[in-house]
Order: sequence, then C-alpha cells, then structure tokens
Amino acid sequence: MAAQIPFEVNIVASVSGKTISIAPAAANTSGPGTLDSTGTYAPHVLVTNPNAFTVFVRMSPEATPVASAADVPITATSVRLFANQEPNSKLGIAVLASVTTAVVYFVPGQGGII
Repeated sequence: MAAQIPFEVNIVASVSGKTISIAPAAANTSGPGTLDSTGTYAPHVLVTNPNAFTVFVRMSPEATPVASAADVPITATSVRLFANQEPNSKLGIAVLASVTTAVVYFVPGQGGII
C-alpha cells in the first residue's frame, strides 16, 4: 500500500528556507537563476507556477542554463515536483515565459512522493 510522504522544505539555521523566484527580464527571453543546496541535502525541487499561463523551465548542472520552448512546460497555476540533479550543490535554473511578470518559485527539499 502506497503512502504519501509530505514535501519538507529545507530549513537552515536563522533562514526560513531557500526558496528562490525567477522572472525573465523580457518576454520570450530566458531568465536564469541558481538554487543553492550546498550544505543542505535537497533531493527534490518543488516548482510552482502561480501564473495564468504556461512557462518553460530548464534545471541542470550548467552554471547559466538557457530555457527554450523545448524544455519542461509548467502549466498555469500548477505545482510540480522534480528530482534535484545537484542535491548537495548548485543547480542552474532558467525560466522562459511570454511575459515579464511571470514569477516562478523553486523550493529545495525532500519528500512529496507516492
């Protein structure tokens, strides 16, 4: 029988978490960022797209990845859980959206799987 394991955000002493937000600087331009899990094991990344439109996300060990429409689509107002390719290090992230107001949140942690 499968049981759901709740997602637990990484907490660091005196810091409420390591959530980062990325918003492209211009429409249809990739916006880069880095999710730093150094010193805090984070095997999963929770991605939240609160926008009313789909965005495209690339997560990789590259220092500055570039997202394109061929990358992973995150549908409007959705949350997805991914394995972190760099659970003890820095993960390069990029977001592509059709507008500049597209803020996407990335939260390092663990769990949330069935």
